[in-house]
Amino acid sequence: MQISVKAMAKINWALDITGRLENGYHEMDMLMQNIDLSDDITLSDARFTSLTIGDKPALNMEKNLVYRAVNAVCDYTGEKRNVRIALNKRIPVRAGLGGGSADCAATLIALNEMWKLKIPVQTLMEIGVKLGADVPYCVAGGFCRVRGIGEKVESIQNAPEKFVVMTIVGAGLSTQTVFTDFDNQNDGALHIDIPAVQKALTKWDEDMLNAHGANALERAAMRQIPEIEGRIRQFYELGAKYARMSGSGSCVYGIFNSEEEANDCAKRIPGAMVSRTLAQGSRIG
Repeated sequence: MQISVKAMAKINWALDITGRLENGYHEMDMLMQNIDLSDDITLSDARFTSLTIGDKPALNMEKNLVYRAVNAVCDYTGEKRNVRIALNKRIPVRAGLGGGSADCAATLIALNEMWKLKIPVQTLMEIGVKLGADVPYCVAGGFCRVRGIGEKVESIQNAPEKFVVMTIVGAGLSTQTVFTDFDNQNDGALHIDIPAVQKALTKWDEDMLNAHGANALERAAMRQIPEIEGRIRQFYELGAKYARMSGSGSCVYGIFNSEEEANDCAKRIPGAMVSRTLAQGSRIG
């Protein structure tokens, strides 16, 4: 049997860090939405589990989130199975767009279908949070508020449909490095009014969105790559209605109301990509 799935990227409309647990995990409060940029994953029956990325075998396969997803499903079912996985990457790495988490989540969903396991979505999310903080959201998908260490995912209706121009600043950022810097510099929470950001997005109130939207990790990311601040400012100068860094960076995005405006902006920023937010619903209620 063979099955192909898409692993959808995401942007963070807002991201706040509200605390740190004794085990080192950070408690967060975020608003996320899928965009139409994706990786492609094909899974097929095999005698031995293998993972290729592009046309090459994956390096350090045991550490790859896709491979770990296979093991996590086998551990849950108590039955060792094997699968051949071919991953075609389009989502930039070290960007804050959730590429690795999306690949992991898509693999969990695909294996559930391919092996006819009938594992509930909520259980897949519980399996996923042990693999990465963004994995439960990527399993759920859609437009969501995400809290805790990533395990509390709430679907939101009336998702905004906008055009997104994205650019990777510098050589990308390590999530661990950004969080370590955040902790070492005692940045703390921004106390973002997430309900106000949510209302601004569902009603599309640009003034309210800009008044309340923020990313608590931007300060740490800018200490690593100062150019991030200038790129956010450049997006506004080129007509973006809202501009932020996504996740832990180093992707910076600008939001536009029309495809024409987005394309005009992208022409002025080397390496920029044009995408759009997706209004598709979440897999959870």
